[in-house]
Amino acid sequence: MNAFLLLATMNLIVGGLVFLLGFIILRENPRQRLNLVVAAMLFFGGTGSILGALGFLAAQQSPVLEENLVSTTIFQNMGTLWEFFFPSLLLFALVFPRPRGLLRRHPTLPLLIFLPHLFHFLLLMVLALLGDRLDVDVAGVSGLVNVIVTVFLSIHRALFSLVNLGYGGVAALLFFQSYREASVERVRLQIRVIGAGLITCLVLYSLASFIPTLLNIALPDWLITTLTTMALVAGSGGIAYAIVRHKFLDAKLIARQAILYALASSILVGFYLVVIAQLNRYFTRITGLDARVFEPVFLILALILFQPAVSRLEIALEALFLRDPADYRNVIRRLGRDLLTNIDLDLLLARSIRTLSEALLLKSGYIVALSRTGPLIHLGTGDPVAGDQVDRLPDVLERMPDDHDVFRISSTRSMNREDRVFLRDVFGVELVIPLRTGGETVGALLLGRKVTGTVFTTEDVNLLTGFAAQMAVSLQNSLLLKDRVAVARFEEELSLARQIQRSFLPSGFPEVPRFDMHAITIPSKEVGGDLYDFVRCQDNGYLLAIADVSGKGVPAALLSSMIQASLRTQAGNERSTARIMANINSLVYQSTRAEQFATFFLAHVEEGSLQLNFCNAGHNYPLLYRKNGGLEELEAGGLILGVLDGAEFIEGSVALAAGDRIVFYTDGVSEAMNDDDDQFSDERLAELVATFPAEWTAEEIIEAILEEVYAFIGDQEAQDDVTIMVLRVLEPEPAEPGKQVAKLELESARGEGTES
Repeated sequence: MNAFLLLATMNLIVGGLVFLLGFIILRENPRQRLNLVVAAMLFFGGTGSILGALGFLAAQQSPVLEENLVSTTIFQNMGTLWEFFFPSLLLFALVFPRPRGLLRRHPTLPLLIFLPHLFHFLLLMVLALLGDRLDVDVAGVSGLVNVIVTVFLSIHRALFSLVNLGYGGVAALLFFQSYREASVERVRLQIRVIGAGLITCLVLYSLASFIPTLLNIALPDWLITTLTTMALVAGSGGIAYAIVRHKFLDAKLIARQAILYALASSILVGFYLVVIAQLNRYFTRITGLDARVFEPVFLILALILFQPAVSRLEIALEALFLRDPADYRNVIRRLGRDLLTNIDLDLLLARSIRTLSEALLLKSGYIVALSRTGPLIHLGTGDPVAGDQVDRLPDVLERMPDDHDVFRISSTRSMNREDRVFLRDVFGVELVIPLRTGGETVGALLLGRKVTGTVFTTEDVNLLTGFAAQMAVSLQNSLLLKDRVAVARFEEELSLARQIQRSFLPSGFPEVPRFDMHAITIPSKEVGGDLYDFVRCQDNGYLLAIADVSGKGVPAALLSSMIQASLRTQAGNERSTARIMANINSLVYQSTRAEQFATFFLAHVEEGSLQLNFCNAGHNYPLLYRKNGGLEELEAGGLILGVLDGAEFIEGSVALAAGDRIVFYTDGVSEAMNDDDDQFSDERLAELVATFPAEWTAEEIIEAILEEVYAFIGDQEAQDDVTIMVLRVLEPEPAEPGKQVAKLELESARGEGTES
């Protein structure tokens, strides 16, 4: 009797734990279909176990067990509620890990799945009531009905066992198919654990019910009860293990700890029952007294030892089961470590969104950082997004209200409708968590739906908002560091570009007996678009060039370098400045964008004849100061370079004389502005140079012009590149007397030889 009592008690404990597990799952999210299905499956299994145990206890109290099924009590037939576990199992296989299309096409399918078992349960209850009423009728009539009903129920139970196994077999096949199709490792683990538990449950149920019924084998009641209890433990145990170890149903930490606490308590209660039963037996055998007198003492001792033992056991179970990398405590710990140790922005973004996507089982997950150079987006899961769609994100994020930390796309009304549609359709977003720090939005988490179809819980949101606060600070620091590194790298590259550009400019100026040449260029940026050059020609003449490329910085410097390279390439083959200008114009037109152009002045000067041929492509007119005080502007030429392909250019010509000075300059000189927005102007420059003494060198003239220009603009920075080039025509050097006599004798000898 004690063994039967212990077995029934353990059955009650298991049923109660299963019922408690179902309640925890239902309480987690009562509006989510998956939670409802799992809770129903556990409720039916737990209720059947409890009622079956109570019916078993009642039968043990009766001296005679009647084999007649019609005389079985209504209370005992309530135990068939356990069989509703099988349609719940099949429905669970249809909705996990994601709802199947069959359910969407046939919304009434869940009701149809439960109909056979509902008919089975109602039939047993009706026949039980009918049997009770027939007991008061005439014995012959009631006996005949009992025989008919008994035979019918025997056949019905055997056939219905096949129905249960059919449900279980289909569910097992669906689990196997889901396992093969699942691509997320944690979902595969959940399916594997739950499927193993439920298949074991089916096997044990077959041993307890289907096989004995089909083969007409009468098993002892204690064995049937034991196998049924083991089946229930296997099925519910797989679900509990998946919840605790693999975060099935996105169960919160408190729910998972409650399961562990219940498990620890049940282990100790079972241990108490086994030990107390043995102690009672030994005590009665030794003393001959009724051991129930001392049970309160044992109970008090057990309560004293219970709490410390439960605490230690719970700690051990927690250490064993809560090591899942997806556990939120582990996720926060890992993300916090990454935020503290990673300074590489791309690595930080990639690891963060990948960790979150794996922890939350997301179909799509993105993290966005709003950099000065444009949005940076990293993909955790899902499909890549086109660049033009990513470029819209900064405006969308900036329009988000500041009074919300989380936005659910499906329910929020605080966001612009167009923005919600954009995030949902393009990125598949369900949840948006802005990354803000100091009132500034530096990025956002864009999270899609979960693979399992479950909704984002409050624990999910708490994790995400806590992480977002840390991530925003780290992201801002990483963005600042990236900007500083980018600026430092850019400055280094500009410095190198400036060195390269300066290496293209003449490092020295040719020493020509009849000319004094000097030039200088001062870029407003690290590199500039102005250039000057002196190129020696094969006819002992020189090409003098000065140019001003549109824009500033590296693009302008690249174009000026191209113009200079083209000029030097043609210097040895072409003497006409107009043809050289036309060739360079075609090159600039074909090699640059429409908004890029250049002004260019090119001159060819001969040392012997002092003839200056020139072509001006829209450049500031060089100023020719004659020795006698006259001023001429060198205008002849054509359009600026790069505007019209095939443009014609005209070559001008002037004769130079000793004492003449030419000042070439770019608009960085004439358009320099002071605090009153007045320009230095061409006229001011012309008047200034006219005051310079005739004996000043080209270098002294340039230094004086620069001094006046920078004094004019004051404390302001120059807004454009400043380039000045000066050419002075010197008096011929007098020849030495000896050399002069030798020269005359040589010329005389040549003349005599010709006459003879």
